[in-house]
This record gives sequence, C-alpha cells and structure tokens, in this order.
Amino acid sequence: MTRARLPLILAGVAVATLGLTACEKPNPGASVFSGTTSQFQRAACWSSDSTYLDDSTCASAALEQAAKNASAVRTLPGQTIGISVDPVVADIGWFPVLGGQRLSDTPVTSTYFRFTPTREQLPAGGASIAVVAGDDKGSRGIWIFPLTTS
Repeated sequence: MTRARLPLILAGVAVATLGLTACEKPNPGASVFSGTTSQFQRAACWSSDSTYLDDSTCASAALEQAAKNASAVRTLPGQTIGISVDPVVADIGWFPVLGGQRLSDTPVTSTYFRFTPTREQLPAGGASIAVVAGDDKGSRGIWIFPLTTS
C-alpha cells in the first residue's frame, strides 16, 4: 500500500464508522405462515428498554400497520399456522393471540410456536392473529397479522 492511499483509506473507515453509529436498530420482527403463504413485519411499536407500552396506542399503531400490509396469510381451519419471532422477543416472552384469546397461558420463550386453529377460532370471514411481547403486567411490542380463509 502506498503512502498516498493510506489517508484515503483511513478517511473512508472514519466515514463508515460515523455512518454506522448514526443508524438506529430496527424493531424486531415476527413472521406468520401457513401452507405456502407467509408474512413478515417489524413491530409497529416496540420498547427496547424494560418499560411497558401504552396498550391502546400500541394496538392502534399495529392495526394501522396491518391495514397497510394488504396481504393476508391464507389458511384453513385444521391447517397448521406457525409463528416465528426474533430472539430478543423470545428472551422477554410473548403471547400468540387469536380472536382475542391467548393461545398460551404463560409467555412463550422460544422463537417458534405453532398451532392448528379450529373452525370456531377461524371463522369463514377470517381473523387476525396478534403477537404480543411482554407478560401479564404489560406489553413491550405488538404485531398483528390478518388471516384469510379464501
């Protein structure tokens, strides 16, 4: 390496380092899939520290994001639905919620959960599945995925 190139390389490394420090870490993601259909999204709202969110504000933001995400996960009663979350979500615990009912009594602490909905849980018009990070005291993040049976 010549002496003339060294200052250019050092300047490039300095600029790259400054650029990385200005980046914000994206909200963690979750995916829902069934059959050959899947959807991924980042949390509509997320508390990166240990504080709980205002559930009504967070739910509104998640509903808005779900409405923007026009593609629904296609599924049928009796067909397995899988949910995958980023490890940071699994570390704090999360609940899968279908039709307003939790599918687990205790927070899920793994990155994957699967279940098979019944006809009552998944009506002909479809439903929404929510992923709610947190515990019984409050939530730290939420994702909402529309499900369709057509």
